[in-house]
Amino acid sequence: MKRIKFSVLIVSTLVCGLVLTGCGGGSGAGKVKKNEYLGSLPTLYDSYKSAKESLEKNLETESEKLMAGGEKNYSKVQKLFDDQKSKEKDLKEKFKSDVAAEVAKIAGKAVPVNFSDELKNSDKLFFEVSDVKIVDDNGEAKIAVTITAKDDFTIPRMKSYDYTVYYRLVGSNGTLEKSTSCIIPVSLAYEAKSFKKGDILNQSLIGLNLNNYAADRAAFSGIEFISQQEYNAVMGLN
Repeated sequence: MKRIKFSVLIVSTLVCGLVLTGCGGGSGAGKVKKNEYLGSLPTLYDSYKSAKESLEKNLETESEKLMAGGEKNYSKVQKLFDDQKSKEKDLKEKFKSDVAAEVAKIAGKAVPVNFSDELKNSDKLFFEVSDVKIVDDNGEAKIAVTITAKDDFTIPRMKSYDYTVYYRLVGSNGTLEKSTSCIIPVSLAYEAKSFKKGDILNQSLIGLNLNNYAADRAAFSGIEFISQQEYNAVMGLN
């Protein structure tokens, strides 16, 4: 029985090693600066990623050393894995607590808004944007956006998608990575829909994807609404 269990541990460790190889390294704790709007969130997310990867790398190294000694080290390998789980749990709990505290600090902070020249010079700027701010969405920071009708207008039946709103997050170093997206403010309908100036078309929460792009988000400086052509160019749809 021990032989079977030990083999499982070996396989688990090898799989862990393969996953780590594909993960890549983090930016390193302390290298990501505080952001004017997101506070210390980019730093917290980046530091957590680096610390977690460090724990996993240490597990890989230490388990390989122990397994080289054969089955006599089974109990030591098992303890190593148990300790790893405990450390990862503590690390995650502290991270979640620190993030929640930071989100509470920055919630309500206004986010700068801009419209691209191409959108302003088009006939597609049928909307206005207000109440753009950081909000606390169950402990996660998101951008709240309220989209209203700029003037009276009517959307023909089945044409709601023609009134899609496109945007991108921007930073001090230009457009942020993986930040271009869209909002469909009015649901598709079989009947025409008319709106008056000032009518609320949509209230959305825009995610920041800090889990994957913490270092990039450290340069965050606002949100820009763009034309469909600009969106298509970024997404490679032209």
